[in-house]
Amino acid sequence: MRDWLINDRADLAGFIAASGGGPHYVYLLRMPDGEPKFGGLGTPFYVGIGQGARLFAHEEEARDPARSGAKVETIRSIWAKGGEVVRTIDSVHAVEPWDREEELINSIGRLAEGAGPLTNAQTYAPSLKLNGIELRKYAADHAASGDANAIPAKFKLRHTRLMAGPREPLSRTSVFGKIYTVAEANPGVTGEEFVGLLSAVDFTGNKSAYTQGGQVSASWLVGYIEGGYFRSDRQHLQDYQER
Repeated sequence: MRDWLINDRADLAGFIAASGGGPHYVYLLRMPDGEPKFGGLGTPFYVGIGQGARLFAHEEEARDPARSGAKVETIRSIWAKGGEVVRTIDSVHAVEPWDREEELINSIGRLAEGAGPLTNAQTYAPSLKLNGIELRKYAADHAASGDANAIPAKFKLRHTRLMAGPREPLSRTSVFGKIYTVAEANPGVTGEEFVGLLSAVDFTGNKSAYTQGGQVSASWLVGYIEGGYFRSDRQHLQDYQER
């Protein structure tokens, strides 16, 4: 099977609709070197699972000078040479196709391991289901307690009072956008209380929920809360300040 080349958002929407509506898809970002590799033209440098316009999010990320990493640096190097990222779709699925994404990453190989050209940072852990919540990336955090809703001991902001930060996310429907909205409505909430509030939020439309059914674990929420607070390129959360 050969990958489908995607030039723009209209191409993407048309292909997903023609393929049964998905809504999930596996995609590859490729170098514009014309090399026939792994089902398409161009050496792949990133594999991901997408929904909606996720395919284009990495290029938007690369336009932010505050963002760094092998993936965005690769995109910037392509642009610096006058080229464009080649985007291809591998397959379309009704649920998040973890197995296919993992299969491609393992077969192509990650740059960080010296096994191939992929800039993917994530390595795969065995899936684990706790209380009906299917986990992958954060399975180890909950294995000991046996509860995907248990807040991990490593949470640095458990007792910190929080509020919406100085930098509003670009979209209120993104993971950080939803987190920001809840923080905005609950100024002064502690980190522990914040996890509880966010557990009731619908994240099924967000690709990075790390559960095929859309349920989220406490550790997943903790990771985003700390990212919104500690990362200088985010600043979506800050210490509570009396008005």
